[in-house]
Amino acid sequence: MRNFLKGQTYYIMRDTAFKGISLLFLIVGILLPIWIGNKTNFQLNNWIEPLTQVTPLSLFLYFIIPIYLSFFVTEGFEHGSIKHIIASGYSRSKYITGKFMSAIQAITWWVFQFFGTFYVVYILAAWISGSSPNHQNSNNNLVTVVSAIAFNILYLAAYAAIIMLVSVLAKRTATAVVATFMIIFGDFLISGYFKNSSSNVLLWLSEHTLTTQIMKFSGVYVVNSEHIVLSGLSDYLNALVIPLILIGLCLTITYILFRKKDIQS
Repeated sequence: MRNFLKGQTYYIMRDTAFKGISLLFLIVGILLPIWIGNKTNFQLNNWIEPLTQVTPLSLFLYFIIPIYLSFFVTEGFEHGSIKHIIASGYSRSKYITGKFMSAIQAITWWVFQFFGTFYVVYILAAWISGSSPNHQNSNNNLVTVVSAIAFNILYLAAYAAIIMLVSVLAKRTATAVVATFMIIFGDFLISGYFKNSSSNVLLWLSEHTLTTQIMKFSGVYVVNSEHIVLSGLSDYLNALVIPLILIGLCLTITYILFRKKDIQS
């Protein structure tokens, strides 16, 4: 497994699409803090505040990273490398596990790059402009930011698990990309259209979509002009359980189907 993960890391680091997305996040991470900071003259209440400003913008990650994962997961089928990997002695379950773990590595890198670049540039710009924090209590902000970063990694991992299942069924990159696009925007539409529904079933469905939870821990969820965020143990547990159930369910079905399916694309 270690050699397989090293091989996947080697592939990712030299993949043009991976480099392109990393460059995009780098540019966004540089331009966003300058654009936002200019509006407030880079005033800070505490050292954590820049990260609270970028947290609502993390929704941007969900429109790019899952699409890349569609390419990454299906490349074995598309280019035939999966046949050589399995023939070399790796089981199908190890292949799926290795792909999923490699996807999480890429996700973690991009999340930290996005938040880290924004934070460093904002702090440097604030220092250059002569601004300094007012040293207000930052404990609440720290909890919000740390949970948002952790949840972003977890929810992108949930999308990775869904994409693993879709890719095993589709085997073709183009089909997987279209399916991923439909899943992301379908989840977004369900979350938005049903959140004010009078039907308890539709309301429950909207409340438990990935998009709803992502918007809650990102601080941008609004219902009937009321700003709703995660508050209390039950909300945090709910936000934790939903992606974990999806990851477990999707990976289990993927393992079962992949053992039975022909690996020919």
